[in-house]
Amino acid sequence: MTEFPFLHPAARLLLWLLLAVFLQVAALSTLGLAAGCLLLAGEQTRQHWWRLFLRTRILLLVLFLVFAYGVPGENPGGVAWLPTFEGMAEAALHVLRLVVFLGSLAWLLAPLSHPALMGGLWFLLQPCRHLGLPVDKSVVRLSLVLEYMENLPAQSWKQWLTPTDVPQTPAPVRINLPLWRGRDGLAVLFAALLLTGALL
Repeated sequence: MTEFPFLHPAARLLLWLLLAVFLQVAALSTLGLAAGCLLLAGEQTRQHWWRLFLRTRILLLVLFLVFAYGVPGENPGGVAWLPTFEGMAEAALHVLRLVVFLGSLAWLLAPLSHPALMGGLWFLLQPCRHLGLPVDKSVVRLSLVLEYMENLPAQSWKQWLTPTDVPQTPAPVRINLPLWRGRDGLAVLFAALLLTGALL
């Protein structure tokens, strides 16, 4: 997979974290603008976004129904079994937040190879060494979990509980880490100022 040529993987992770926090408090119009920007992020991002949406569509539907029927308000036409107007508005907002969040996740993951993503995470976790966190072991474990989930064979939950295959020695975990450049720091700083200004 071709690496993203402009941003350092760690900078991309920081931008995604900023956007993920921002989406939790963004207004409806801002969510629509963010969704439009993500749609313009490229075909690779759109395809990954669509796959994430298909995987979570049942969860999104259940979440919509929970909010639609759980928020008190006025029922359409006075019919008691219908969800309230307020509930449907709240449900639509929460589902939209999650859908845009999936888009931001697609923007993060689509252009990055597995080694680049792990390299960016390893880079960001370096200050945690001073707190005694085993950074190398944590990144290796997360890498193995993600790789296993990506290559998970189609099988029933009963087969998961009773594995028959002999465990194989995992392949070495590789990371791809380019140099941090000035434009990476400027991109993160600009995004932080822009998102902060949008909230004020």
